[in-house]
Amino acid sequence: MADAERRTNSLSLFISLIDRPATALAEVAAHPKWRWLLPTILLVGAMVASIVLTSPLTTEQAQRTMQQQLAALPAGTAEMARAQIDRLQQPGFVLGMAVAGGLLGLALAWLLASAILYFSMVISGADLHFSALFATLPWVWLPFALRDVVQTGWILFRNRLIANPGLSYLVSSGKPLEDATNLLYGVLSYVDLFVLWHLVLVFVLARTLPRFSGGKAFMVTLIYAAISLGLRLPPVILGGSLLGTVLG
Repeated sequence: MADAERRTNSLSLFISLIDRPATALAEVAAHPKWRWLLPTILLVGAMVASIVLTSPLTTEQAQRTMQQQLAALPAGTAEMARAQIDRLQQPGFVLGMAVAGGLLGLALAWLLASAILYFSMVISGADLHFSALFATLPWVWLPFALRDVVQTGWILFRNRLIANPGLSYLVSSGKPLEDATNLLYGVLSYVDLFVLWHLVLVFVLARTLPRFSGGKAFMVTLIYAAISLGLRLPPVILGGSLLGTVLG
């Protein structure tokens, strides 16, 4: 009876994730079936709501930035580029692509994170089931749902987008298109308190599931963080290449 209560009382895990994260993650791993559903709904809901609510401001900023860049091009080149950009900036198309891209990115991030953590732990001598590890990931990802809520609230309150997210302001040039193709800017824009909280939960997870020592859990977390940040470089490189093709 007590076991059944623990397996159905997922709401209590949210509080435990703050003050007793090791207990919460151990319980999820012990009973992984359907335990991923509630945090997944919260993550997807927060992400989609953020995209939808900030879409008008995002579209406006993109159009303003593009117009500034097009003004610096020769008339013929600017007209050709404007025709291509106008087709890609229809509100419905932009919103649909943003939501689809966000969902696909989230799914790929979970799969990659699962693979990174699983193989890092196995190579380090852990004996664990992949299903148990995979079920804990949405819980470890909850700081990002909170980030979406906080940032969206701040954007709507100020009625403007966050200019330089995370630590990207340290290397910002003040020119959005140049920053968008800056690898260091792309990496630093990802680094904030919510990412640090996420990494703390990854460390706790490495301590809890395979019962690693503090040093070994820290190494797994460090490897995970390095690979995760490295995987953010290809989109920046690709984005810079596409911008160069359209505007060059």
